[in-house]
Amino acid sequence: MYLNSKLTGIIIFFAFILMSCIYEFHLKEGSYENFLVIYGMVTTDNGPYEVTILKTSKIETTNADSVGNANVSISDDKGNSILLAEVNTGRYHTPETFTGQIGTKYKLHIELQEGKQYESDYVELIDVQDISELRAEHITKQATVTTKTEEGYQFYINTEQSNWEQKYYKWDINEDWEFHMPFYIYLYWDGNSFTRVDIPNACYHNSHMPDIAIANTDDFQTNYLINYPLIFIGKSRKLQFGYGITVRQYALSEFAYKYWKSAIENTSPDPINSKQLYPVPGNLKCISNPDEPVYGIFEASAVKTKSIEVKKLPNEDFERYICGSNGWIAELLPQSLLGWHPEPAYIGIPVGGSTGGWTVVDSKTCVFCEYAGGTAVRPEYWMKN
Repeated sequence: MYLNSKLTGIIIFFAFILMSCIYEFHLKEGSYENFLVIYGMVTTDNGPYEVTILKTSKIETTNADSVGNANVSISDDKGNSILLAEVNTGRYHTPETFTGQIGTKYKLHIELQEGKQYESDYVELIDVQDISELRAEHITKQATVTTKTEEGYQFYINTEQSNWEQKYYKWDINEDWEFHMPFYIYLYWDGNSFTRVDIPNACYHNSHMPDIAIANTDDFQTNYLINYPLIFIGKSRKLQFGYGITVRQYALSEFAYKYWKSAIENTSPDPINSKQLYPVPGNLKCISNPDEPVYGIFEASAVKTKSIEVKKLPNEDFERYICGSNGWIAELLPQSLLGWHPEPAYIGIPVGGSTGGWTVVDSKTCVFCEYAGGTAVRPEYWMKN
C-alpha cells in the first residue's frame, strides 16, 4: 500500500521554504526556486508504492508544483529494475506485484522530460520490530507556557523486544472517527410516490495524519520502546461517537532519523527556542549537475501495523454536523409534495426527535455518508458495540 507521499513531499518542501523562527529572517530571493523535492518509499507491504516529485516555487507562493512526464524507476542490488507509471501529475506508482524484500538494497532513478537525471543512494530495506501494544489513556493535559489545558486521549506505543540493534523508528498514523447524519431518513420521494429506504445514519471518516512521528532508543538501556507517548488527540467532534487510529511502524537508518528530525525542527519549531531556517538535504542527487541541490528522501523499511479503538467522550457541547436546506410537511401525503422542488427528495425526522410532521431533505450531503466525506462501512478493527 502506498503512503500519502504527496502530503509528505509538501511537508518536506515546507521544511526548507517556510520561515520557522520567531524573529524576522530573509531568504535570498530565488535561492530555493525550481529545485526538486522527491519522496518515495519501498516497504514489505503489498504495493503499489508511490514516488512524488515536486518543484519548489517562490517563497511568497507557499506551494510547490508537481513534476510530470518523468521516467521513474527503482533498481536493486541484484540487477532487477522496475518502471513506475504516472497516475497523476507528479505521482508515480510501482506495479502492484512489486514488493520490497528485507535485506535488499534499492535505488531510485529519475529522468525529467528535459533530460536531467537524478538518483538516490542505495538504501537497504531493514526489518522492524512488531508493535506489542497500543494503548490510550483519557487525560487532561495541563496548561504550559504555549498551550492551554485540554482534555482528550494520549496514545502510547510499545515495541517488541528484539535481538538486533534497531534504534530508530518512524510512524504513519491514520485516524477513523464516527459521525452521524442530522436526519433519520425513512422514505424516498421520486416526484410521484414514496418508496421505503434504509439509509444508515452512522458514518465513518478516515484520514491520514500529517504529523511526522519519530523516536530513538539511543539514551535507553534497551533497544525497544515502552509506553512511548505517540500522539495526543484533544476533545472534539471526532470523539463524540467513536474514534480509533491505525499505526504503521517503520525502521529508520541513522541518516534517515537525522533527516526527519531536521525536517520536524523546521516545520514545527519550538516556540521558546526557535532556530533559524536551514535546508534539509536528503539522499538524492542530480547526476547531470552535481552542484544542483535536490531535496527529499528515498527510504526502505519493513512495516508493522496495529490499530486501537477508544471509547467515545459524550458531551452535549459537541458541535453537530450541519448541512443543506430542507423543508417540512405535516402529513405523508403525495399532495403534500407535488409542488416540491427540486426533486427527488428524502423524508425523515431530525436526530433528537421531531415536534410533529416530517422533514423533507433535498441535499445528498444530509443523507448519504459518501457525500459528506465519509463511508457507511465501519472500520474492521472496531468492536461491535
